[in-house]
Amino acid sequence: MAEFKIKKGFDIKVLGKPNPEIEEYAKPQLFAVYPNEFEGLKPRLKVAAGDRVKRGDILFENKKNEKMLFRSPCSGTIKAINLGARRAPIEILIEAGAQEESVTFETYTKDSVAALSREQMVDHLLNTGLWPLIKQRPFAKIANPETTPKAVFVNAASSAPFQADFSAILKGDEAAFETGLAALARLTDGKVHLCKSAGSDIPDFAGAVSHTFSGPYPSGNTSVHINRVSPIQPNDTVYTLPAQDVILVGKLLLTGELPRTKVIALGGPGIKEANRKHYRVALGASLTKLFSEALETDTKQRVISGHILWGDIVTAETCVRYYGSEFFALEEDRSRHLMGWTMPGLLQYSSHRVNLSTLLCKSKKWKLGTSLNGSHRAMVVTGWMDRHQPLNILTDFLVRSALAHDTDEMIQLGILETTPEDFALASFVDPHKTDVCKIIKQGLDEIEEEGI
Repeated sequence: MAEFKIKKGFDIKVLGKPNPEIEEYAKPQLFAVYPNEFEGLKPRLKVAAGDRVKRGDILFENKKNEKMLFRSPCSGTIKAINLGARRAPIEILIEAGAQEESVTFETYTKDSVAALSREQMVDHLLNTGLWPLIKQRPFAKIANPETTPKAVFVNAASSAPFQADFSAILKGDEAAFETGLAALARLTDGKVHLCKSAGSDIPDFAGAVSHTFSGPYPSGNTSVHINRVSPIQPNDTVYTLPAQDVILVGKLLLTGELPRTKVIALGGPGIKEANRKHYRVALGASLTKLFSEALETDTKQRVISGHILWGDIVTAETCVRYYGSEFFALEEDRSRHLMGWTMPGLLQYSSHRVNLSTLLCKSKKWKLGTSLNGSHRAMVVTGWMDRHQPLNILTDFLVRSALAHDTDEMIQLGILETTPEDFALASFVDPHKTDVCKIIKQGLDEIEEEGI
């Protein structure tokens, strides 16, 4: 087991940490699947509005790979299929039925999983609809089942604000997690790396090599783990997935049915203190009732599927997503401040030493909002973004090469080792208000389109 101490980074002092206790969420009547969650996917629908489905029935398949199936999280009736641009399905609503019916698959034990070939394991995960849980580096998209990775990285670390606590999630599901690790070991000729936060009570498992990471955010990011443990070289492929998704894989193999639930963390200053906790929810379940009870009502709130630095904006009527285990809420801040930046800043939070709050309120937790406290400005090389970047990357120059569409220079500067999330902190600390994540995303898309 290796231990890594990450020195560069920055922890944002924000209110709203969820309690580690896990509360059972009431069984809902409405479920949803979002095909637009799966980046790069071209879905082909297998159902229509009004169809009855069992839990585990096929909803749609990937046009590029018809073996890659996506299945229903519940038993019921297709209530509606909502379309987006170019009539692509973006939401499949399912109304739960009174009686649950499930599609069943072959069951395995941890020992029988170890006897499967890579092809058998890949086919099983593709057929059951859990293969898209596995993502591939570079580009961080659904893994190509035809490519054998040099390693698999399982992320059980949590350095971002209010990520779901895997130490609490794991309790009672150790057997499923261990079986999931055995399944991942069948997908690679290399090792399965389990990356944990220092001080967590997550035990070591025989099917994986454990590593501990300490330090400020983004020490828990998978890119940091890969960079320290097994850096990506040209033409390398690495599989990645969050630790809770390994439990889902293990449950599928042990029970022969699609897993029913997952644990989400609900936090942030926009959530009432009594509701800041972990919830065990049904996969795909509507969270409308939960948010109606949990959101602060004195001001308008923004709900994010993810954490404060990285995630997608969703509505309070959202359902549990295929990806991610966190929901975060913060105030839609539209307030204006007298004399703005000329004030001493005792009541303003900043990562720079330009406000009095940096010196006098070091331990304070802040009720942050959505305001950028300024507009976009011309980009100047200041070194601020690299000050908190643990990866060996010159962020300012990488952003400039991406803006110039210089794919060769982007590759030389190390963009293939990263995902847009790795630059969320850079966007936060950048005094020019540059959307670094969006720029990096465009650069990665251009490289993927042109070919490495």
